[in-house]
Amino acid sequence: MSARGLLHNGDYLKLLTGQTISSIGSSMSSFVFVLLGLAITGSPVQAGLIGTASALGSTLMSLPGGALADRWNRRRILIGYSLFGTVLYGSVAVAGWLDVLTLPHLIAVSLLSGAGYVLFIPAEAGALRQIVDPDDIGTALAASHGRQNLAALIGAPLGGALYSIGRVIPVAVDAISYLVMTVMLSTIRHPLPAAEPDGDKHEPMLKAIRSGLTWMFRQPALRTIATVATILNFAANGTFIVLILSMQQRGVPTPVIGLLETGLGVGGLVGAIAAPKLLAKFSTGKITITSSWITSITFGATAFTTHAAVLIVLPALAIFLLPALNSGLFGYQMLITPDNLQGRAQSAVMFLASSTNPLAPLLGGLMLEGFGARTALLVFGALLALAAVLLTLSRPIRSIPLLTEVSPTPA
Repeated sequence: MSARGLLHNGDYLKLLTGQTISSIGSSMSSFVFVLLGLAITGSPVQAGLIGTASALGSTLMSLPGGALADRWNRRRILIGYSLFGTVLYGSVAVAGWLDVLTLPHLIAVSLLSGAGYVLFIPAEAGALRQIVDPDDIGTALAASHGRQNLAALIGAPLGGALYSIGRVIPVAVDAISYLVMTVMLSTIRHPLPAAEPDGDKHEPMLKAIRSGLTWMFRQPALRTIATVATILNFAANGTFIVLILSMQQRGVPTPVIGLLETGLGVGGLVGAIAAPKLLAKFSTGKITITSSWITSITFGATAFTTHAAVLIVLPALAIFLLPALNSGLFGYQMLITPDNLQGRAQSAVMFLASSTNPLAPLLGGLMLEGFGARTALLVFGALLALAAVLLTLSRPIRSIPLLTEVSPTPA
């Protein structure tokens, strides 16, 4: 796997560029939305409802989103979502400037944005498989993680700095970034048609969803990944929300809190650069198990310090292997999945993996208020350790080979 083929793939570069710009804006908004909620209500629990709404929207739309991504034109889905994001975040910016921004408004935008995102993601996965050669899938996914971490590296501190100037300025910039992504996606030449034929030949929605779930559950490795990821995502999201809110309560300056995501960006960006070589040398199974243990140890260690610099470094170490892990697992999934099931397979894994995410911000805020930051972080750390044990004991996970050894299912 190398980046040589991708550098000459114009449509892939347009997709990556548009998403990178939008990811930077989204990184600012996701960070600032929690602070806006806390500023409006003064309550960590109510501020946590914003993250809960986003996760809830993603969970509720996840399975229908995958089915729709298989039957709708993928190009139209990508462009439509980008325009939708422009409108949603633009409404927050306007309401903030008019001084009429409320918590329900923030919750509604988070809910709708989360719902739209899980339609965008499976459509993007199907589009990527159509645009990129199978040999370049692992590198393309690693680059995708690189742009996400670059966004975290730039977005959070920039969002914090802009927030100190004007609370809704970062959200306004995010709305513009969605508009830029719309333009970039509109210039992609590949038609990116729906995987299923048009007309009246579609399965009923519930049957289509069931087809995707049935196929996924018949794959032992994917079934294990989806189940264990439920614990991993819940605990990781809970840890991060507790870190942000506890630092805010201790009076840590907003730009310093933003360095939490900067640390994640640095760790993830370095990991994304290393991912192609790691995927070429080590099996995806070994990377998955090693990464889960590193994550549980480093995130659990955040319970034993309040030093801001240490709290920034530990999460950065935790996610170093995450780009290789996700690139390997999603690459494996994309290669073994038939094209007409790409959206549903992706959404089935996403649904199970994120099914507990709506509870993470809310329970994180409740535990922070009721028991303190250390207890909350220890609980989440114990869940991460449990997930690492389950992955280590799983034979299907240990058996996932190098991506170059996976025979792709014909498109």
